[in-house]
Amino acid sequence: MTRIGPTRATARARSAPLALDGAALLVLASAWLSLSAAAGGTLAALAPPTGVVGWISLGVTAALVGLALLSGLRQVAIVVAARSAHPAPPEPQLGTHDARVALLYPTADDFRADVVRRSAVQTHPGTRTVVLDDSQRAEVRARVDALEAEGDVEVHRRPSRTGAKAGNLNAWLAEHAHEVDYVVVLDADQEIGAGFVAGALARFEAHPDAAVVQGRIRSRDGETSFSRDFSGLFTRHADIKLAARAALGLVDFFGRGAMLDVAALRAVGGFPEVVMEDTALTVELERRGHRVVAAPELLSVEDAPVDHTAFAVQFGKFAEGALQLLVRSRGSLVDRRLGVLRRVDLALELLIPVLAAVVPLALFGYAVVAAITGAAAFPWQLGLPLAVLSSVPLLPEVLHRCRSLGPRGGLAFAVRASMLYASVGVVAARAVVAVAVSGRARFRITPKERAGGSASIVVRRRALELVVAGLALAVAVLWAGRPEIAAPFVVIAATALAFGWRDAVGERAQ
Repeated sequence: MTRIGPTRATARARSAPLALDGAALLVLASAWLSLSAAAGGTLAALAPPTGVVGWISLGVTAALVGLALLSGLRQVAIVVAARSAHPAPPEPQLGTHDARVALLYPTADDFRADVVRRSAVQTHPGTRTVVLDDSQRAEVRARVDALEAEGDVEVHRRPSRTGAKAGNLNAWLAEHAHEVDYVVVLDADQEIGAGFVAGALARFEAHPDAAVVQGRIRSRDGETSFSRDFSGLFTRHADIKLAARAALGLVDFFGRGAMLDVAALRAVGGFPEVVMEDTALTVELERRGHRVVAAPELLSVEDAPVDHTAFAVQFGKFAEGALQLLVRSRGSLVDRRLGVLRRVDLALELLIPVLAAVVPLALFGYAVVAAITGAAAFPWQLGLPLAVLSSVPLLPEVLHRCRSLGPRGGLAFAVRASMLYASVGVVAARAVVAVAVSGRARFRITPKERAGGSASIVVRRRALELVVAGLALAVAVLWAGRPEIAAPFVVIAATALAFGWRDAVGERAQ
């Protein structure tokens, strides 16, 4: 793993014994047990199991449902906190005129010269722009070299591609960290305005303990029906996340669209070389008393996923990275250098894709056991709060669509957005299994070109979802005699196919 030279003080901090604190565990366990007990009591009252196997199934299902309810309540808290947030006004741009800043563009066959060229024009005079090129395609490397030949952009290529994006950033810092005071990390398709660097430096002036100034991220509408439909949802997700975390004092580094203090980076040894390097870095910085400061006035613009296939790749990467980090950071729950709220939030954030994978399976397993043992099916009274809480993150954008398009347009969007997140349940399960088996997560580049294809190609692309749905239906019919209990997996396959077909038809229409 590439490191960029931690200081002696950091080495002493790492060798010091870890102070333990059970407060976060107590908060999580108490909330989880309370909700699990309520779920178990509801199951026992409305659908009492028969036999030992039925009661064991009830206990496992209640525990997972309780965790899902806890995760949903966290989403409610985030939305409420975002609506009550009062962002700090922009800081006056004073001083720091001699700060040395580098815009860093890690790329891997997804280079966009137009975006880099426009972002490179900054009002702060001490700004340089560097493309960290991991591209393998000759035509992409040629386009990168052509931009360098224009004279305003530097290009850095490393001998090996280990460590993915974090490794690419660390490789440049290992050679050039002494040349700059701050770096701005941007994705290959991300563009910032001319005043971004100056505004971020002003935030650093006002917050001497800050290690990161995180700006606001907006998704472009794009050229596809998928990106036009859901770019507003992704933008609103990012806005709510930034506003809520600022209100709660839990601002994260989002991995892009942010300025970072190089001295603070050196103090923690660089970017953690994991898939979710942004969350991992946030934790490492906070352990050493650094802050991440929200700066919503600093806007960057990036592409929304171009189609459902790209969205599924992005979600799968998030699921693998979350599970990897959940295992690696399990000691964070008892680390007193992190606040209790940070520890609780970290655990629940990383559990989201895991729950997306295991809850449908748990509910299916419970229904199968109930059918075999002659017990009542899973009660809708308990399924309703699960459904309501899972839709909370969609609510702000749904309300916006209702105001702009009318109730019918808002309701139609709510259905499409719910289908979108339902469609990646098997993707999440595959990611969880992959990490559990291999012990590692893979960093995937989100496709920038539409997958498209004919109907047969769309079906082949969703083969895993269809196989899982077929197996679930076979078990439901042949073993349990209740075909309706396979509905969750049939819905996942149907929604994935529907989005794939929509993307294919949309491509041909254009």
